[in-house]
Amino acid sequence: MKSKNQSSKSKAVHEGHERCAQGDIFRAEARKPFLSFASSRVFRALPPPLARAGKRVVVYPRYWAQAHACRGGFRKYGHLYPQRVLFIAGLPKSGTTWLKKMLASYPGFHELLIPDVAAYELATGGSHDYDLPGDMFSRLADMLVVTKMHVHGSPHNVALLRAAGVRHVVLTRDLRDVAVSYFFYVRQTPWHPEYPLYARLSVAEGLAAFAGRTLQPYMDWVRSWHENRDAELSLQVRYEQMLSDPVAVMSRVAGHFQLDNSPETVGRIVERCSFRELSGGRGPGQESEGSFFRKGIVGDWRNYFTPELKEGYKRLAGDFLIEFGYESDYSW
Repeated sequence: MKSKNQSSKSKAVHEGHERCAQGDIFRAEARKPFLSFASSRVFRALPPPLARAGKRVVVYPRYWAQAHACRGGFRKYGHLYPQRVLFIAGLPKSGTTWLKKMLASYPGFHELLIPDVAAYELATGGSHDYDLPGDMFSRLADMLVVTKMHVHGSPHNVALLRAAGVRHVVLTRDLRDVAVSYFFYVRQTPWHPEYPLYARLSVAEGLAAFAGRTLQPYMDWVRSWHENRDAELSLQVRYEQMLSDPVAVMSRVAGHFQLDNSPETVGRIVERCSFRELSGGRGPGQESEGSFFRKGIVGDWRNYFTPELKEGYKRLAGDFLIEFGYESDYSW
């Protein structure tokens, strides 16, 4: 038999899910991140050194504002959720921002990124080899948090997640498509540490540079999560699956995080966070080079890979693509 406290909690969770289904899920405060660089025309217009300096300054007030919102969400809705931290691990340009926005649609949850990560990215050019601080999850006490990070699945990171009992999603994407999206994003982002490298390169030159500098570390990243992740606490998701059937994938993700995954709630989240909504009205495949949500399709690499690039990527990643099911052989 359920105790009185269990029955009361079940009732509260049910009432919270009802509010989600009735529209409370789409509150305005989760729509726009505080001091968002990705949508700021002002920062894009600044000279790169000044833009990077601005990035270093703004991460701290942004974090304080995000933390304040997360605490407020916890005070109002924390009793509804068994899981208070929704953790997403994924490489850049792999759909992590899309998934983060869908999860931040649940009442009370807000986006948050610790400033340590931003500082590391600015210093090294990326956070795909970043180890989380030991007090990472104690910092998030009494908050409702959605956090997406590019951190690898190192034994250290996996152990921290396990010790804190934090469920998480590991999101991956075909690295050939990651290369294309990464190039276009960095070339349009003057505060990115690698902007000086990519800004003046052609597409072919940029994709070759990515292969030489970044492809192997990103393959190592995928393998780190594949080999080390906790099977009970983690859920593996592919961007390609999320794009082809977002309702089914979001239902799995919500269920993993013990959130309302009813068809009505998930359907409304997916609709409000569709590519068309996030891109300002464009459909998938309609490109805008200057947008964070550039194109939103699978297999875009085929539009940019020259025969020489294909051969180079086959040499470096051919076995990897077969191993992880993106190709069946070398005939691509």
